[in-house]
Amino acid sequence: QWYQRRVRGKKRIGFNRFMPVFETVKGASKPMTFEDYVEGMKVFDRDLVGYLNSGELRHLLTFMGEKLTDEEVDQIFAGLEDDNGNVQYDELIRRLMKDA
Repeated sequence: QWYQRRVRGKKRIGFNRFMPVFETVKGASKPMTFEDYVEGMKVFDRDLVGYLNSGELRHLLTFMGEKLTDEEVDQIFAGLEDDNGNVQYDELIRRLMKDA
């Protein structure tokens, strides 16, 4: 089509064509709910037991995405870890949403 160009064998659309589409999608997105976050955490909950290993979760929070410091993770996990080193993620989400 006339608005697409080829760059290194890939189709591209121009910025002026992209922005209206972006604005439409951006405006259509709604804030994530508690249930949305729980569903996201279930991806890491292999056994679907409602808990995640705090060491694995710490690794995700300190090495991926918007990286947190160990001190920030300590504050988030305070009082949430059980004796087996697990975190009940629905409680974690409630805490984070309350503080947001």
